Amino acid sequence: MIRYSSIRQHRPCGLLTVIVLSAVVFSCSYWPPYSPLLSVAPKPHLTPSEQVAGEILAYLMEVVLGKAGPVTKRNEWAVRGVDLPLDFDMVTKRMFGPVPLRAELMVLDTNILGLSEVLYHYDKRLNLFKGTREQDSLYPCTELIAIRLLLLQKLHRNEKVSMSGIDRHINLFSPDSRDAAGAELEAMQLSATEFRFLKQIFVSEPAFLHYMRHPFIVAALRKIGVVEQDPFTLAADLTATYHYLSCPKKIQKTDRGVTVAIVASINPMFEQTPGRRGLVPTEAYLTLQRELQHAVRKRVERGGRAGPEMLTFFMTDRPVVIVPESAERVMEQLCPQANFTMVLMGKNVYRGLSIDPDRDILPKKNFLYFDVDDVKYQMVDEEIDALAQMIQSFPLES
Repeated sequence: MIRYSSIRQHRPCGLLTVIVLSAVVFSCSYWPPYSPLLSVAPKPHLTPSEQVAGEILAYLMEVVLGKAGPVTKRNEWAVRGVDLPLDFDMVTKRMFGPVPLRAELMVLDTNILGLSEVLYHYDKRLNLFKGTREQDSLYPCTELIAIRLLLLQKLHRNEKVSMSGIDRHINLFSPDSRDAAGAELEAMQLSATEFRFLKQIFVSEPAFLHYMRHPFIVAALRKIGVVEQDPFTLAADLTATYHYLSCPKKIQKTDRGVTVAIVASINPMFEQTPGRRGLVPTEAYLTLQRELQHAVRKRVERGGRAGPEMLTFFMTDRPVVIVPESAERVMEQLCPQANFTMVLMGKNVYRGLSIDPDRDILPKKNFLYFDVDDVKYQMVDEEIDALAQMIQSFPLES
């Protein structure tokens, strides 16, 4: 759980990771109502696990460019490395060198360690070791650090990259292709140095050619202001949605009962099973889900209002990304019928968020954020009691 006191007293410390641009798939079955923009919608072809990694990266990108996350670290993220040259060999040597060299490229920020660990769970390639060792590094892969450096410098010069232009000239980023020049560079809104730097990144890890087309990432970059607004990015906005995971229509929003959503956010307790499409929740996650349902129902019954007709629970069958800045928008996509939402996050993930207890959680907002370990060890009584009291006072039809 996230206790109110722990949020107020938390102070960021130092040591760890970052990530940035790119990742992953848009292989879900949902498409929004037809729009001419959908003809240019980005359509990478990666796995369901990589799709989730891309959604996490879209948020982490905002953090490592100083646009989101703990307020006390934003200024550091917004400038770290801004004066370094765009030299991929330099980035590689620093990332595999001593910690002080890495600190020239990134903020040694332990607040995002929990976020990073979930990211690596869904895509090992985004870790410095890329899944080649028994344990993950604390740090992200060189390519992601390099992309952050490029985006950061673009932001500081108030310049924008054209995703449409890059997509049109994507073949120029293959290993044996010639370099872009003239009108091609102008279309991508890249200098010759920036193009060569980005090409080295893609040659080093060809899969990133697909990652950059992830709708959530493209939409996040447009929001940050580092890519041009054009049909390509607007199409990404349309497809960067969780509508296809929405709750059944049988869950009706009425005055006769209360709907509580239990949603996994930036949570590693899902696995991609060979031979199956999509992710599968682990038994451990299903157990935590059941325990939360039982605890809420028990507290509500203790207050004298109960019965299966009063409480309805909605659960997603795969993880999403809910942070305070997007919580209401995401729940409008997932389950607008929900009266309250319990967000179940991975271990220490909350440290990488900016959660204001006086603004973002009960009683001000109908959201509670839980750490999986706190639920596992039954350290959520305070939050469950607060939710039960809200449910008991909820006006119901007689």
